[in-house]
Amino acid sequence: MTAVQRRMRGCVATTIKDIARRAGVSPATVSKVLNRKDAFIGEETRKRIWSLARELNYRPNSIARSLVTRRSRVIGIVVPDILNPYFTELVRACDDAARRRGYTTILCNSDGIPANEEAHLTFLAGHGVDGIVLAASDVVPNADLLQALNIPFLSMDREIGELDCLAARVDTDCRSGALQSAGYLIARGHDRIAFLSGSAASANTRIRLEGFEEAHRSAGMAVDPELVRCGEFQHSFGYRATLSLLDTTSFSAICCMSDMLAIGAMAALRERGVGIPGGCAVMGFDNIYLAPLLDRPLSTVDRRIFESGRIAIDALIDFLEDPERRRSAILLETSVVERTTA
Repeated sequence: MTAVQRRMRGCVATTIKDIARRAGVSPATVSKVLNRKDAFIGEETRKRIWSLARELNYRPNSIARSLVTRRSRVIGIVVPDILNPYFTELVRACDDAARRRGYTTILCNSDGIPANEEAHLTFLAGHGVDGIVLAASDVVPNADLLQALNIPFLSMDREIGELDCLAARVDTDCRSGALQSAGYLIARGHDRIAFLSGSAASANTRIRLEGFEEAHRSAGMAVDPELVRCGEFQHSFGYRATLSLLDTTSFSAICCMSDMLAIGAMAALRERGVGIPGGCAVMGFDNIYLAPLLDRPLSTVDRRIFESGRIAIDALIDFLEDPERRRSAILLETSVVERTTA
């Protein structure tokens, strides 16, 4: 059995020195090529090294590399509800972007519970992640814990101060998104529009409600407090809140601040025999991949989920690779997606 065959069977691990010996170059040259820092290395040499790496089934020793570089090339992602397709898509986008940059990801689901989030942060720190993405949540992060862990992190649509370890922030202009959503419905003649959102105490709901109210003011209209219902960004709350609205007041449209809320609202409307959009128009918020696949494709506000995940990971990794760079604050614009429910 040849040396190559033994390595292919996993008996012997190929090293950079093995490749260098076969290629007739120094281990330093092989290292530069395999780490794509080969700007001054000839094309023929690069091809020979990559060909040998494949032939010898070379796999980098990530543990050894992390001991040398003091970096794990792992990023933690903390989300409040992985069952919500918004976060499923966001995590996929983050993972794709991380792999393109040579990083892997660890996913943690907090269920929107502060103690769970703190436990996840401590776990990620103990496992040596290089950075952390804190995805949108109604949970106010534990600033003291983040400072103590001293791991660069990126916040997405979170209410958080300018901590030393804050590498970047990527936010969606949710105020504008809510204004666009309500404005779209008002332009179509609706003057009694319900508003469904997450916790009334959260910044995410407060910002959206401001946009909703501004759309009404711009049209010379007032918001009826009876039409504002806040609880959770989940379909179960959308369902319950819509049934309650149907039992207590009149309205011709619902402005939902997540697509999952809209899905719950539509289930309640169907249950009561209310036509969509003839009896009640429904607007969602997020533009999850399910939105156009529903029996009645959902009109919604596009948050550019995949783009936001890519931008977030790139911003965090850019900071990790150059901590002296200016911390970025990115605000993503929204747009209305017209379908059949409004």
